[in-house]
Amino acid sequence: MNKVIRKSSIERYGTLWPDGASDLNIEMGAIAMGGEWHDNGAVCGRGLSFHYEQMRRILWPHLDDHRWHRTCRDEVLKNKVTVLMGPGSSGKTHAAAWLYLCEYMVFPHETCVLVSSTDSRGLRLRVWGEINMLWTSARDSFPELPGHLIDSKLAICTDNLDEDKARDLRKGIIGIPCLQNGKFVGLGKYAGIKQKRVRLIADEAQFMGGSFLSAFANLSNNVDFRAIVLGNPNDTLDPLGRAAEPIDGWSSHLEPEKTSIWKTRFMEGTCVNLIGTDSPNFDGPENEPTKFPYLISREKIRNTLSFFPKDSQEYYSQCIGAMKIGTLARRVITRDMCQQFNATGTVIWKGTPLTKIYALDAAYGGDRCVGGFVEFGEDINGKIILAVHPPAILPVKVSGFGQTKIPEDQIAERVKADCEILGIPPENMFHDATGRGSLGTALAREWSAMTNPIEFGGSATNRPVSLDLFILDPKTRARRLKTCAEHYSKFVTELWFSVRYAIESGQLRGLTEDVMEEGCMREWTDVKNNRKELETKADMKARVGRSPDLFDWLAIAVEGARRRGFQIARLANADADERDMRWLDDLREKNERFRNRYSLNYSA
Repeated sequence: MNKVIRKSSIERYGTLWPDGASDLNIEMGAIAMGGEWHDNGAVCGRGLSFHYEQMRRILWPHLDDHRWHRTCRDEVLKNKVTVLMGPGSSGKTHAAAWLYLCEYMVFPHETCVLVSSTDSRGLRLRVWGEINMLWTSARDSFPELPGHLIDSKLAICTDNLDEDKARDLRKGIIGIPCLQNGKFVGLGKYAGIKQKRVRLIADEAQFMGGSFLSAFANLSNNVDFRAIVLGNPNDTLDPLGRAAEPIDGWSSHLEPEKTSIWKTRFMEGTCVNLIGTDSPNFDGPENEPTKFPYLISREKIRNTLSFFPKDSQEYYSQCIGAMKIGTLARRVITRDMCQQFNATGTVIWKGTPLTKIYALDAAYGGDRCVGGFVEFGEDINGKIILAVHPPAILPVKVSGFGQTKIPEDQIAERVKADCEILGIPPENMFHDATGRGSLGTALAREWSAMTNPIEFGGSATNRPVSLDLFILDPKTRARRLKTCAEHYSKFVTELWFSVRYAIESGQLRGLTEDVMEEGCMREWTDVKNNRKELETKADMKARVGRSPDLFDWLAIAVEGARRRGFQIARLANADADERDMRWLDDLREKNERFRNRYSLNYSA
C-alpha cells in the first residue's frame, strides 16, 4: 500500500490519534478518501472492501474471516440498499453492525445511523446489542474513538455534553423500536431527519408493518443514504419479502440451493440470500469439529428437523433461509394475477344505472373496523364490472372518560351517515355477524332493521361457483354447474374465493395495494373430496403477524354484490375449460359402446 495515505489521514485525523494508533489512522484515512484516490498522478488505496477489512482486523482482531462475511461486506459497500436474508445464525446482524459502526467512527460529525428492530428488547438482543458490544470492545483498545454511550436511550452520541444539556442525535447511532405496546409506530418521526450521511439498519424486517418501507423514500432525500435490511424469510409480501423481491418477481424466481445474489425491484438494491445448507461450516468434512460455532451447522439443522419437517415454514426460515416460493401457488390471490386481469385498473361505465353496496367488517378492542362501498354495473364494453372504492378504518372508542355510547352504537351511527351520503339504502348494507349479534340490534336501533348480516362460519352454499365451471353430476352423469358446496369446505372459503374468481373473470377494478396485499398473504389447502379450505385467521395471524381485516371487508362486499345480482362470469382458466369438456369424453364412450353392441363379430 502506498504510504502517501498517511499524510492524507493525518491531515484529517492527526489531532485525534496518538502515534500508537497510526495503522488504524491510515485505514480510516483511506476509507475517508473513498478507498482509492489519485495523488501526484499515482493511484493510491486498495478499495473500500480492503480498508474496511483492515480496520476491522485492527479493532477486533479476534473476529473470524469466512466467505459469508466477505460476501456481505462487499455487497453492502457496493450498494445503496442491501438486503441480507437468510436463516438464523448466519451472521447478518454482525455484518450490518460492524460495517456501519466503522463508518460512523470515520465520519462521526456527519453520520447518523438509525438502527430499527421490533421492540427495545429485540434491539438489545440483536443489532443494538451487537453494536454496543463492538463499540465497547474497540474503545477499550482505542479510547480516542468517537462516541458517548447513552444505553438508556439506545444511543451513541458524538457530542460530549452533560446529561442536562441537549445532544444532537443526528450525529451518532440511535436504536429505534418500531413496535410499541403491540402497535406498529415505524420510523415516522425519524423519516424527515437531515444529515450528510444517513444509514439505516432495518432488523427483523419480516415482522414490521406494511408501511415500513415507505420511510425509505423520505430518508433517501438525504445526500448520502444507504440501508441494510435484515431478516429471516417468511412471506413474499411482508417488508422483507418486498425489499428482497427480484426484478422479475418472486413467481419466476427459483429457490436457491447455494448462497445467491440478485438485483431487487425495491430501490434498485441487491439481495444477498445466505442459504443455511451452504454455510461455511459445511465447507469442511463432516467428521471435523464445527469451525464457526456461531454460524448455522449440521448439528443445528439436525436439531430443527427433530421438531419440524423439511417442508415446514420453521425449517425453511431457520435452516434454509430461502423464500418458499412454492407456497405462492397456494395463495388465494397473487400480485401477478391482479396485474394480469387489471384488477387494480379503472373502469369506464356505460352510463346505465349502477348498484352500490356498503360493507362492514366490524371490530372493536382488537382488529381494525373496516367500512366502505363498492358498485357494479355495465362498462363501455357491456361487461358487468365491480369497482372497489378504498375502504376506511372506522374509529371506535371502546371505553374512556366521557364515553357514553357503546362501540356498536358508534359503528351504527357512522355506517348510517356514510350510507346516507352515498345514497345506499339499508337493504344494500352488509356486515359481518360472526359473534356480533348486538351489532345488528344497534343498526336496527340507530338506522334500520333491513341491513344484512353475513355469518362467516358454516358450510358453503349451493350456489354455482361461476357461470362456466361445470362438472358431471355423479348421479345423473349430466353436465351442470359446480356448486360452492362441492368446491369449498366452508363458507368463509367461498367468500374469499369469490373475490379471486371475480378477479380471474376480469370483472373487478379499483383494487388498492393494501387490500390486495392482505389477500395475497392468505393460504389455502385441498381437503376431503378435493375441496378448498382457507387457512384459519388464527393461523394466518401467527404466520404473518396481522389480521386480514381489509380483505375480509372486500369478501363481504363481493358477497353483498352477488346477493344483489352481480354474477361471476367466465373464468380465464384453461384447466377449468378442459375439465368442463369431460362430458364429451363421456358421450364418446357411450357412442362407442352403442356402436360395438351392433357390430358383427367375425371371429364367432
